[in-house]
Amino acid sequence: MTNIDRRTLLLGTAGSVVLAGCSGGDGKDADGPVIVKAEKGNIVTPEDTVVLRDKLGKALESGDVDALMKLVDDQVLSEDFRERWERRLANFERLGVVDGQWYVGLPSGRTRNASGGLVEYGGTLVFAHRVKGCDGQEVVESFNTDFRKKSTTSPLEIVNVGQVEQFFDPSIWDVAEVDGIETEHAQIVFRRQDAQRAKASAKAIEAGAKRAFGIMPRPKGVDKVFYGLTWPKVDGELWGGVGLGEAEAHAYSHDFLDPAELATGQKKRASAKGLPRATGRVGLHQSAFASGDLEGTACHEAIHVLANQWGSHGDTPTWVIEGLAKWGESRPGSGRLMEDDGARVRSAFPAFQSVALKDYDAFHRVSGAQEYSNYACAGAVYEYLDREKGRDAVYETASAFYGAETRADGAKKLGISEKELLARTRRWLGG
Repeated sequence: MTNIDRRTLLLGTAGSVVLAGCSGGDGKDADGPVIVKAEKGNIVTPEDTVVLRDKLGKALESGDVDALMKLVDDQVLSEDFRERWERRLANFERLGVVDGQWYVGLPSGRTRNASGGLVEYGGTLVFAHRVKGCDGQEVVESFNTDFRKKSTTSPLEIVNVGQVEQFFDPSIWDVAEVDGIETEHAQIVFRRQDAQRAKASAKAIEAGAKRAFGIMPRPKGVDKVFYGLTWPKVDGELWGGVGLGEAEAHAYSHDFLDPAELATGQKKRASAKGLPRATGRVGLHQSAFASGDLEGTACHEAIHVLANQWGSHGDTPTWVIEGLAKWGESRPGSGRLMEDDGARVRSAFPAFQSVALKDYDAFHRVSGAQEYSNYACAGAVYEYLDREKGRDAVYETASAFYGAETRADGAKKLGISEKELLARTRRWLGG
């Protein structure tokens, strides 16, 4: 089906449609409008979805999982849903920083029984939320859901709720009893048994987040970064992630999708002008707390999250992503990056010029020493831009690639190829 406004189509099923200037009918007043009567039968209307959404909202507000499950008919098939929300509601109440709402939509077709009998169909139930200070738009997740309307006078009901789509699941509040610490620039969430570690590290995490906000443009509506203190069982596995390597932390990205469209089964980017296009969550692994530079790690990962304001695409060059964070972590303007790693960068950069044009594996799936050199060389590209072109050139370069569908589109938008940018950096380095 083409991208037609479904709200218009659904209004047509709920009332009468006026077609102006058509001929036909009984021949009377042929030049006037023809009135087409509404479809008959048992029809799921937008009004039905509003009533169900209101019930779900009241259940969510109550914090009572039993109130929520009263709206689901098949308790056995929805057992996982109950378990998830029993834990979630308790965690949300404890944290006090998560605001959420439900969306119920109408997929095209399958929502009418012309004879007036039972209507059953598979659709999507969407939960959208924001963490206080962290999200410029709503973060969404969708559940495969079966709906039912028994008759023309019956309400729309949920038969059962299946698994959540995996692209941003599970969240930290789905896998443990959690609590949180809020600072000026961070929301820090942790298992309750990790409270002592969280309290001891909050100052360093806040300092890292503050540094990131001091370097990066601030996304509209955002003044904090979300940090989850993870543990070995879930390291690299939260928010749709896949554990990769022995990293001390992961930044998980999440595109903002239109929740109303998602509830109809359509994935469409939220397009509010001036708002960030994506957000993220940071998972700090236990090894990060023994690294000796928790503040630097917190800063590095926060830069990843803040850069998502420009978009989040799988084709963004790895050097663009990691170089920006490495440069930002090095306290731009201090000269520290080149003071610490200048010799390494100058030696490794010729080989890096080839690596940078390849994929994620070429950058990361190498020895530890080589990977570190890749980070340093990628950071040096931004150091070159910052010193020679100014801070705006840093943002222009990163945003061009983050915001493009492909890396080729990013280079085209920037007006310079990756290969040429790398060559200019090498000349600046004296290579």
